[in-house]
Amino acid sequence: DYSKNYGLKKIIKNINLEVYKGEFLTLLGPSGCGKTTILRSIAGFDEPSSGRILIDDEDMTKLPPYKRPINTLFQNYALFPNMNVYQNIEFGLKMNKIPEIERKKRIKHILKVVNLEGFEYKKINELSGGQQQRVSIARGIVNNPKVLLLDEPFSALDYQTRLAVADDVYQII
Repeated sequence: DYSKNYGLKKIIKNINLEVYKGEFLTLLGPSGCGKTTILRSIAGFDEPSSGRILIDDEDMTKLPPYKRPINTLFQNYALFPNMNVYQNIEFGLKMNKIPEIERKKRIKHILKVVNLEGFEYKKINELSGGQQQRVSIARGIVNNPKVLLLDEPFSALDYQTRLAVADDVYQII
């Protein structure tokens, strides 16, 4: 049973959640009900007050975020403004010590999938909001995470772009 407290205030009380490989799960609820808190705990940014986080029966509760087989896409994109598109996507691959030949292959493939071929050397501030979101998605999935957490990643996009980007994500995953 997962619970999360902030001081004496109990934010999440006794949740059990099981998600299977290939399954999509949506957390719905009003603002402030704890959706992001749950995602932050799964990702490793917040530690549960009680309970454990398991992935494939392996306890992740005490592991830092960078050691978990998880990627998180946030509403604010979290892109590195000092890096170009290619470097942003490559960052996680480098951190995971993926050999350069494999990195190039994955990045070429993912750029095609998110429809950003030819944008490799563009600076982040030269891209539209939808293009920045696609870079964020590419960076989030290029490492083939076991778990992909989405925390309102499409909310800043207009309706048409939101539909296109969401469709891309569902097809990729």
